Amino acid sequence: MSEAREAQPRRPGRSPADHIRRANIADAASGFDGFPAVEWVRECGANVSETLRTWQNGQLAELPVGRAWNVVRVPSQEGWEVVRHMSAVASPLGPVLLTPDGVHFFVPVDSANDWDLPGASVLGPNEVLLVPHPSVVAPHTQDSMTWIVAPRPEPRLADAADLYGAYASAIAITGTSRGDR
Repeated sequence: MSEAREAQPRRPGRSPADHIRRANIADAASGFDGFPAVEWVRECGANVSETLRTWQNGQLAELPVGRAWNVVRVPSQEGWEVVRHMSAVASPLGPVLLTPDGVHFFVPVDSANDWDLPGASVLGPNEVLLVPHPSVVAPHTQDSMTWIVAPRPEPRLADAADLYGAYASAIAITGTSRGDR
C-alpha cells in the first residue's frame, strides 16, 4: 500500500459489512425497468431508507395512504374484471396491487370519497398499505401479494370516475349485489 493511501483518514463506522448493506439497499432502490423506487416512496411520504431496507430484507413495506394517492379496494373477482375492462378501453390504471383482501387501485387523493358501491372500500389519510417492492409483478408474489400493474415513473393514477364505472360493470357481470356480500 502506498504511503499516500495509508495517510488518508478512514471514515469511522464504515465496516465492509456496512458497505455491503448500503450496496444492497442501493440495489433495492435502483430501478426496475429503469424506474427508481425511491421517488415513488418519497412522494407518498414514507421513510425512504426504512422502506428500502425493508424491501431489501424481503419484507413488505408500509406506505402511508392519503398524501400522494388514496386506494380503492374491491373484491378480487371484480377487480380482475375492472383491470380487463379498463385495459380494453385504454383507461389509465396506475398502480394496481393484488392482496388477499382484494384488488387495490391507486387513485388521486379525495377522488373516491363518495364511493357507494357494494364490496368497495376507500383507504385514505391515517391508513397504511403493505406493499412488495415494485419489481414483484404477477405471476411472482411476496407474502401473497403482487403488483398487477407496478408503479411507474410517470405520475399516473386511475381515474376514480372511470374506475367507478368499470367496477359497476364488473358487479353487473359477476352478479354481485348488496345481499351477496
